[in-house]
Amino acid sequence: MLARSNVIIYLPLVLVCIFSDCGKAKESAKKNESRLVGNEKKEVLGLKIKGNNIFAEVVRKEEERIQGLMFCTYLALDSGMLFVFEQDETLSFWMKNTYIPLAIAFIDSVGIITDIIEMRPLDTTSRYRSSKPVRYALEVNSGWFFSHSIKPGDTVFGIK
Repeated sequence: MLARSNVIIYLPLVLVCIFSDCGKAKESAKKNESRLVGNEKKEVLGLKIKGNNIFAEVVRKEEERIQGLMFCTYLALDSGMLFVFEQDETLSFWMKNTYIPLAIAFIDSVGIITDIIEMRPLDTTSRYRSSKPVRYALEVNSGWFFSHSIKPGDTVFGIK
């Protein structure tokens, strides 16, 4: 979930089928499910952090960022979603209607991780904020960064 200027923007899921198993949550999921089987091509980047590979669906447009990972019930290992913003800004995410435990890395415009935060599923009270203006946010399964010894200050390769 993304909050900007005290306005909350909901981020439901739209990952490529190989990354997620969505469609379990009523109306929103049906919309997402149809997008997964449609002709719409998804941009997927192979990212590398400290020698670890992760495949991330890229969401650049506001409408895509609004879809995010809500209502998703599964996220494959070594996959995630990369949120791309037009300019550096302080970002704030939340987990409303997000069933998967996630971790988020906030990444600056040159690919350096500034923050890594574990996020709780269905948490509507916490806001997970970047400590400074950043250009990207990478959501992955909870524990992924820790299990790969990735921490703030590490570089993400393959974003550009």
